[in-house]
Amino acid sequence: MDRDCQCLNRLKAAVEAVMFGSPDVHRGLAALLQGTALLYGAAMRFRARLYTNGCLAAHRLPCKVVSVGNITLGGTGKTPASLYMARLIHEAGLRVAVVSRGYKGRAEHQGGIVSDGHTLRMTPADAGDEPYLMARHLLPLGIPVIVGSDRVRSGRLAVERFSTEVLVLDDGFQHMRLRRDLNLVLLDAGQPFGNGHLLPRGALREPLSALARADACLLTRCPPTFVARIPDDGDGRDGAHLPRDRRHPVFPATHAPFAVEWIADGQTNPQQRLPSLDDMASCPVFAFSGIARNDDFQASLRELGFDLRGWRAFGDHHFYFREDLSAIESLAVRQGAELMVTTEKDRVKIDAAWIRRMPLLVVGVRIDLGAHAADFRRFVLGKLGPASQSGET
Repeated sequence: MDRDCQCLNRLKAAVEAVMFGSPDVHRGLAALLQGTALLYGAAMRFRARLYTNGCLAAHRLPCKVVSVGNITLGGTGKTPASLYMARLIHEAGLRVAVVSRGYKGRAEHQGGIVSDGHTLRMTPADAGDEPYLMARHLLPLGIPVIVGSDRVRSGRLAVERFSTEVLVLDDGFQHMRLRRDLNLVLLDAGQPFGNGHLLPRGALREPLSALARADACLLTRCPPTFVARIPDDGDGRDGAHLPRDRRHPVFPATHAPFAVEWIADGQTNPQQRLPSLDDMASCPVFAFSGIARNDDFQASLRELGFDLRGWRAFGDHHFYFREDLSAIESLAVRQGAELMVTTEKDRVKIDAAWIRRMPLLVVGVRIDLGAHAADFRRFVLGKLGPASQSGET
């Protein structure tokens, strides 16, 4: 059994090296994966044509639908972007709800209400990491969050139960069963198309031709100086943005980290004044995470000025046990750290009572469009128009 696990782990590492690293090390495997990727790409194109030609039904809900998605495997910031969109629409005075698949949550297949906008009705294990996290953030605004692999059914539930006027569809770009009024695609500024290959040879979930379905792109992880540039009123040639009348505009955005929570001696105090990340520069820390792009979290901590003494990376959606935190605390002590640091996504699966020997700082990420926020807001609301114009067909 152990030998089988070791073989599977080596194979997984080799595939990931081809997809995200250097394929020259595994040329034979790269060639094999490329053949599979060609078949996958053909299947995705065929599926898209079936929807385009009406052979597969795309359903219209009695509300406006905004999809937030990407064309590559995770890490582009869909969760912060979905939160941004929900807040933007709420501030415009429209009743909004968020629908997510609930990946790896117990309620993924049967669906259900994570939050009714007043009370959290599911745990992270039931809802999935990201939906639970979104529900916590949106609770003060009274915005419901619903999960389910059948997004059409979940959307109808949102309309029936909460009189939803605008639905934010989290990770919805590939979910073509549901018609949308705004298709927003997130692209990582550093690697917008991964290595340029389709799954499983690369990180692309669809052929690049699928971008024609997008109404706009949000270029995430841009340098802060880039999004701070003021958009011009001319032809858009300053490079900071694309022309405002372009059919598929691209809006630059950055990921802005912020302190979410401080846990010490098994307790957290939401009213406690959180330290500024800038004030904690040079602090010796031990970091851990189980997200799609652990290396990016590590790099961001270094950019913030933390003295990173050690690091523990888990697989995406890792489910934590008390023993995990005990082992991490022991490693942190041995490495001379004074503080542990993790992501907000990891925090939802950690009991504060497990944190005893060393404080834990939880770091979150916000989408920040800087000087382009007003243009983006006008674009979104212009695409939505009066919510009452939608009708189910």
